[in-house]
Amino acid sequence: MNELLVEWTLLREQDYLNKCLGLNVKKKIFQQYSTEYGRIDFAHELSDGSIAITELETIIDNKSKLEYCQFQTLEYSKIIFQGMKKSLIVVLIADETPNKFKTQLKTFVDENDFLLKTYSLSVVNDYYKQLIEEAVKNSGVPLVKPVANNFTHLSCLNRFILPFYDLEKDELKRTDFIDYFDLKSDKADSHFKVHKQMAEYFQLIEDLSTGKQFSRVCLTEYGKRFRDNLNYEFAIVKGFSKAGVKRIDLSIEQRRILLESLMNGNIGDLKGKVNLLYFLRFVHLTEGIWVPRGRTLDKQKLEFANSFLGTNYSQITLCNWLNFVCTHSEELGLIERIKTNTEYDRATLSSLGSRVLGFIEMDLHLKRERAQIPLQL
Repeated sequence: MNELLVEWTLLREQDYLNKCLGLNVKKKIFQQYSTEYGRIDFAHELSDGSIAITELETIIDNKSKLEYCQFQTLEYSKIIFQGMKKSLIVVLIADETPNKFKTQLKTFVDENDFLLKTYSLSVVNDYYKQLIEEAVKNSGVPLVKPVANNFTHLSCLNRFILPFYDLEKDELKRTDFIDYFDLKSDKADSHFKVHKQMAEYFQLIEDLSTGKQFSRVCLTEYGKRFRDNLNYEFAIVKGFSKAGVKRIDLSIEQRRILLESLMNGNIGDLKGKVNLLYFLRFVHLTEGIWVPRGRTLDKQKLEFANSFLGTNYSQITLCNWLNFVCTHSEELGLIERIKTNTEYDRATLSSLGSRVLGFIEMDLHLKRERAQIPLQL
């Protein structure tokens, strides 16, 4: 396990963490907190009102790790909180650390009046597996797995809705899309496949095709309202290629319509909604501390995310999923993404996002209970 997963697990297993620290902990006051002396892993207020700053490490098994730990804790000792006495510095390492380095660390902390504490990586790993299992078990009725696609923004829905707006129609044929966007007939289906799917996921359209090939589609009541509130702030002038329109920003009313659809109790196999729910759960569980800025995830993060999502995505696919669904959540005001100078940004649930997540989880739980309670007889 890497340090981030260890931290995530320990902070959710407070009894075990308190046992490892051996301190009279009152409450956690911050986690991954940036200061001029470095980013603090986490800190607690103790029962006597003092503050304990913890430098968390996994297995220290080489000189560079040891020196980094020593340097960082010395930096932390310079931190002074207003109105507080000097903070207690705790070095918390994996018990699996070789004795050679434990001895050197013990000498170091004694010389600087710090504390050296240990935890078991094996125990933490067991707790981690339990937490993931419980998260899945308590998530309400079974849902389909999240799906990865190349739908970068929900505002791309407006590209599919645009012909309905311009032609002032509730129903369109496949040929209408081909003519409107000046598409080649043999590429038309692939051109709009993902857009059409996402519109279906949010119940904006109904496919009226009689065969396997997309031939006719109509707007639902959600779709009509979505079309009527199109944020049409750009002009399509003569000679402009409509095929070049990639997306149009969502209007406030369009966002409200998508939220209505998300919360209408019909998630089931509608994967666009499922993606949002899983991402909100992911941010809630991880405290959003690692949304990748690029297309790289270390092995432990990749395993964690795939385990939680019930998927087996590659590194690139999973990074794309996290980034795209994070953007979808931002567009609906469900999360706030905080840009950082590291490899990972941080996402936090907005007050709206917390309410939406709580509502959907409650709805799924009630549906599960409605199905399960009669079976208890």
